[in-house]
Amino acid sequence: IDGHVHFWRLARGVNTALTPDMTAIYRDVEPDELRPILDEFGLSAAIAVQASETLGENLFMAGLARRYPWIVGVVGWADPGAPSISEDLAGLRALGGIVGLRPVRDDNRSIRWMLDPSLWPGWAEIAASGLPIDLLVQDWRELDVVKAMAEAFPETRLVLDHCGKPDILGSQFDDWAAHITRIAGHSNTFCKFSGLATGMTTDRIVPFAQHVIDSFGADRLIWASDWPPLDLASSYAEWIALSQKLLGGLSDREHTAIWHGTAEKVYGLCVPQETGELPA
Repeated sequence: IDGHVHFWRLARGVNTALTPDMTAIYRDVEPDELRPILDEFGLSAAIAVQASETLGENLFMAGLARRYPWIVGVVGWADPGAPSISEDLAGLRALGGIVGLRPVRDDNRSIRWMLDPSLWPGWAEIAASGLPIDLLVQDWRELDVVKAMAEAFPETRLVLDHCGKPDILGSQFDDWAAHITRIAGHSNTFCKFSGLATGMTTDRIVPFAQHVIDSFGADRLIWASDWPPLDLASSYAEWIALSQKLLGGLSDREHTAIWHGTAEKVYGLCVPQETGELPA
């Protein structure tokens, strides 16, 4: 399972984080483009993650999942500060296909907004829904917010996207690693093994990848591509090859967990397994 992909259609006019200077991805991105890529590398399913901060995003992605059954789950969007949060969540449950939420504001350029006390009732509603919450940081220095959320909602599954966006280029390891250790100390936290394809040499990336593997363990790691934003730094083929190197020393059981088992557990998926080897 690819645990984190995006789709968008520019004419909808809702993908405000996309700008024309992102030439590699500033276009319509549809499931028919991704399917041959998944087939090439032996992946049978994907989880689609919100790419706009609208309730309509949920309808769009759930519709795609209905048309393309290999989109086995949707991590949708909701606003914990909305006066209608209870009804919004009820509507998402009725819609079907929504397996998690990623509440985002202003592309989460800062996630300090999450700790606003006025949002606590909304967060509690989301927690009570039983849906896991994906947490996106754009600056690893705000990973303390993720730890605070883990402490506030210990019964809620929290999924840290893209290894917490480490600054590999700047070799900012120690402080980032300390944050990761503290977050992983909470058993309700999980991590998407993505965001490491930075164009750096493998040797530069290994300490960051190994720390995530050591901190969370295979049973709390989800392999993901973050396609197509991945194309801004690398390619699907390069990320697959790099993943094989980074995960090469793990056991078959650990590979099974990272490549699909943890995603199934966290998001409550039931994905028929095809015969054949894992891409490891």
